[in-house]
Amino acid sequence: MKRTKTNLIFIVIFASSLLSGCNHGKEENNNRRQFPDSLLQEGDIVFRRGSGLASRAILSTDRRGVYSHIGIIVKDKGIWKVVHAVPGEPDFKGDPDRIKMETIEIFFSKQRAICGAIMRVKNEPLKSKNAAKEAIRLLKKRVLFDHDYNLEDSTKMYCTELVYFVYKKERIDLSKGEYSKINIPGFNERYLLPGDIQQSDKLNSIFHFE
Repeated sequence: MKRTKTNLIFIVIFASSLLSGCNHGKEENNNRRQFPDSLLQEGDIVFRRGSGLASRAILSTDRRGVYSHIGIIVKDKGIWKVVHAVPGEPDFKGDPDRIKMETIEIFFSKQRAICGAIMRVKNEPLKSKNAAKEAIRLLKKRVLFDHDYNLEDSTKMYCTELVYFVYKKERIDLSKGEYSKINIPGFNERYLLPGDIQQSDKLNSIFHFE
């Protein structure tokens, strides 16, 4: 499909919007929210919304939800962390956009999230743990961020694609075949947005903050 200059501009906005939509840099301790260990399980799905233009851009297209970014909780060396696919957050100069891992406190820091939620797949602790392990495998494989947002190609992934993919491998379909459509002239393709996962009847809400 041939895309116009306007559509390409929208793609850039859409790409940046699937991260937090907020400022980056060093996170101070007083900007971090604390989450008790007893609250979390491997495979829990985390949602956040930023306060910036990029976050508002994704929410303007995602009428099913209130969050602009999504990841999956894993336990790494006894520490709760979030694996997520995100652009624009390099760890070093020349670091490509890729799947990353960071502590849950940084993922939900006040600089990155004005609100957030944690949800859990119902009655599937083993499959959830396996999904978390698969996310770690993809992290170690250094899978790149999917700037084409193509669900048919798992060699690269965007944030919702990552969560969808690791659970689909466990035969849990979090989308129920429902996708969002970007209604821009010449750009009527379907995408899996955070709201499409958030609305899944396979999930229970564990925690949220505003």
